[in-house]
Amino acid sequence: MHILKAGLIKSGNFWLHTILHNIIDYSDFQYESFIQNQPIYEAAKKLNLNLFKGQININFLDITKNAVFYRLGNVFRYPVDDIDGYINSCSVVWTHAPMSSNVVNIIQKFDKVVYIVRDPRDVLISWSNFVFSPYMQRYYPYIISDETDPETYLNNNLKTIVSDWMNHVGAYLKYQKYLNIHFVFYERLVHNFDRELDKILEYLEIDLDEKARAEIKEKVSLNSMKKDSPNHIRKGQLAQWVDILTDAQKEEVLEMATPLLKLLNYPLNSQIDTLPELPEKFPENLNLPDGKVVLLKPSNH
Repeated sequence: MHILKAGLIKSGNFWLHTILHNIIDYSDFQYESFIQNQPIYEAAKKLNLNLFKGQININFLDITKNAVFYRLGNVFRYPVDDIDGYINSCSVVWTHAPMSSNVVNIIQKFDKVVYIVRDPRDVLISWSNFVFSPYMQRYYPYIISDETDPETYLNNNLKTIVSDWMNHVGAYLKYQKYLNIHFVFYERLVHNFDRELDKILEYLEIDLDEKARAEIKEKVSLNSMKKDSPNHIRKGQLAQWVDILTDAQKEEVLEMATPLLKLLNYPLNSQIDTLPELPEKFPENLNLPDGKVVLLKPSNH
């Protein structure tokens, strides 16, 4: 089995990747890895890639409109000349790639595609803290301009981050049915992990007994992952935005993202009484902040 895990950064990607990796380990499928069989892998073991446990083992794919690259953190990036061979040598591949015609073509080569979504207001907070982490300060110092703290960064970059969220999530929604993408909501994973794990297993067509499911749940719990990867796992809480964002910031997010928040059943105020979910019926189109109108019912495929 060859699985593509996709999502915007700071949406719970590491958590979902760890879940999928464990599912493969406990299944009848043999885990395969492209990166572990590359010459750079042994050299990379000596590098200080300490964002999270096992980072060096991630099969990470950058997909642009015209090219595909595999990479190791921010220290190595190389073109993939044979994408079919690459996919066939990987059990789970991680990408943050925004949707494009090239992404559509590559997604169709995978057996399964799992996409994770998180409330953009919590993404804002997690993203703004992450850019000040030791890892980001070392490998991506240019991301910060005049900001000196997460609060200032969040305020200065709110529109950009929310726009990225809308464009990323909205574009994958467009192809959800056509590409048979399984959407996982971060909030639902936190609220009822067992149920969401069942849904993932059903989508992957993998059957695991109760013992295996319980062991996976323990291995991917917040406490376990925080202990293994303290530089990457911060709080993992739901609706942090209610207490952290200012009223003006909350309103600014709503001015931009209300249509997509409503479509996915995210709360529009500070009273958190619903969980996100895919709509039963998709609208014909969705306006995104880049000025494009995304047709959510592609008719030419």
